[in-house]
Amino acid sequence: MAEQIVILGAGYGGIKVAHLLDNLLYNSENNSLNQKYNIILIDKHDYHTLRTQLYQPATGSKDINEFRVPMNRVLNGHNVKFVKGHIDAIDFDNRQVIVNHTEKIPFKYLVNALGSEAEYFNIPGLQENSISLNSLRNACRIKKRIEQILADLTSTPEEQATIVIGGGGLTGVQFAGELTEQLQIHQHNNQIKPKQYKIVLVEGNPHLLPGMSATVYKYAKKTLKKLGVEVVTGAFIKKATADTIYLSTGREINYTEFVWTGGVRANRLAAQSGLKTDVRGRVEVNQFLQCAEDEHVYVIGDSAFVKDPKTGKPVIATAQAAMQQGKTAAYNIFAEIMGLPKKAYQPSIIFLLIHIGQNKAVGEAVNKFRCIKFKGPLAVHIKNLIPFKYSFILLGGIKSVSRDLFGKEFIKCPTQECKNHSNVC
Repeated sequence: MAEQIVILGAGYGGIKVAHLLDNLLYNSENNSLNQKYNIILIDKHDYHTLRTQLYQPATGSKDINEFRVPMNRVLNGHNVKFVKGHIDAIDFDNRQVIVNHTEKIPFKYLVNALGSEAEYFNIPGLQENSISLNSLRNACRIKKRIEQILADLTSTPEEQATIVIGGGGLTGVQFAGELTEQLQIHQHNNQIKPKQYKIVLVEGNPHLLPGMSATVYKYAKKTLKKLGVEVVTGAFIKKATADTIYLSTGREINYTEFVWTGGVRANRLAAQSGLKTDVRGRVEVNQFLQCAEDEHVYVIGDSAFVKDPKTGKPVIATAQAAMQQGKTAAYNIFAEIMGLPKKAYQPSIIFLLIHIGQNKAVGEAVNKFRCIKFKGPLAVHIKNLIPFKYSFILLGGIKSVSRDLFGKEFIKCPTQECKNHSNVC
C-alpha cells in the first residue's frame, strides 16, 4: 500500500509543495516512487484564494471571481489528489488527519501550510464590531457594505460616512488607497460630495508599514494624505462598540464601517493538536522546516516561526516566503525518501511592494546583502508584474499568464452564484 504525503492548506505555500513534490517524485529516475507515495492536498475550499490582493475586490475595483482559482486548474497536469473538507484535528499518535469529523486520512509525511487567521488581541468589542479583510467571504461583505454606504450618500446629500481601517500594515495601506480612489470616482461622477465621506487609517506603531524602511513608510503616508486619507499613528485601539472606536490617546472616532487589518495569528490547529507554539500560534521549526515533535512533520508559511539563519531574526511572513519555504519542504521530503542530504532553508530576495491606489506604489527588495527601494512609476510596473510571475510559477505557466494579460476571469461562475456569492461568501 502506498505511503501518503499529506499537505494541509491550498495557499501559496501548500500549492508550491504539491507541485514540486509531484515533479520530484514522478519525474525522478526511480520510476517506482509514483507507486510508493501518494500526494494529498486538503483544503476547506475547492479553490485557491489570491489573498495578497483581496483589497481590490473588497473595494469593488475588481470582480471577486478574479481572486479565486479552481483547484482543478491549480492541479491540472499534476499527480495530486485534492480533498475538500474541514480539517478537524491532527492525530499524531495514529498519524492521521481527521477531516469532516469522520474521515481519517493517514500520513507518512505531513506539511502544515494552513496559513493564518485574524488576531484580535483580546481587544473588547473588536471581533464583534469589525470585518477582517482576510478572506473572499469577508471581501464580499466589505464590498456590500461600501455599496450600501454609497447608495445612502447618493440618495441623501446631507448624509456623512466614516470608514475606519484598523491596522496600517501592507493590507491596511493598500485597502485605504484603493478605497479612496474608488470613492473619488463616485465623487467625480457627481454621485457624492467630498465632504460626505472620510477614511481614517489607524496604526498603533509610530509609523505605517512596521518593519519596512523609512523611505517606504514615509512615501506611503505622504501619498495617502494626498489622496485624502486621515492617517493616525501611535494610537492603539483599546475598545470598539457598534459605532465607535476608542484609542489609547483618548480619542474616540465614530464610524459607519470598521475594517480590521491589524494583525494575524497562525491557524489554531497546530496548537490544538499538541504542537508547541509561540504566543501567535506559530510552530518553531528547525533549519529544515521540521517541527521538534516529529521530523516527518513540516510547517511553512504563516503557521511557522522561521528564523533567518544569517540574521537570527524572524522571516517576514509573505506569500513569497511561503513559496520559498514550500520549495525547501518539498525537496527535503524527497531527499529523505531518496536517502539524500536535506537542505537548510535560506531566505532569498523578497519583494515587498505596496500599491497605494491604481497609479502609486512603493516598496523594497530585501536580501541578505542589501535593501533596494522602489517608488513611483517603477514600483507600479514591478507590482503589476507580480501576478503574472505568480501565475507562471504556480498556476500553470504561460497559459495562465496569457489569461491574466488578456484580462479573463479565473473562473466563470453561474449568474445566480455571482449574484449571491453563495460559494464564496
